[in-house]
Amino acid sequence: MTAPQRLDPAHQEAVAAARAFIADRQRGDWHTVASVVLTASGARFVALNLDSTLPRASVCAEPVALGMALSANPDDAVVFCAAVNRRGEVIPPCGPCRELMLDYAPHALVAVPADPDFAVMPLRGLMPAAYKHDRRKP
Repeated sequence: MTAPQRLDPAHQEAVAAARAFIADRQRGDWHTVASVVLTASGARFVALNLDSTLPRASVCAEPVALGMALSANPDDAVVFCAAVNRRGEVIPPCGPCRELMLDYAPHALVAVPADPDFAVMPLRGLMPAAYKHDRRKP
C-alpha cells in the first residue's frame, strides 16, 4: 500500500462539505453515507448513497457522486474522492467502488481513515492487484 500524502486544504473542505451534507440529509437507515468528488477544474459534487428495500438495488454514494461529475463534464478528470458515514467519519471505499473509480478516475486521490482524522492516498495504492488490471489503461 502506498504511503498517505499530506492533506490539501481543498481535500479538507471537501470532506467538511460531505460531513455537512450527510448531517443535513441522513434519514434513518436510508441515507447513511455521503461522498464528495473534486474535479481538475475545481468542481465539487456531493451525493448520498441510495439504500433499497431490495439490497441488490442499493447504490453506494461514491458512484452517485462520480456519475454526477462525469455527467456534468466527462472531460473534467476526477482528482479526489472521499466518503463519510452518518457519524461524519471518513470511510474507505468498498471493493466495487474502488474498481469503479479505477475505471473512471484512475489517477484520483482517495480519503482513508487515519489518525487524527483522515489521510489521502492515490487510488492505485488501494488497488495494487485490481480485477482485470491487464485490461485497464495506465
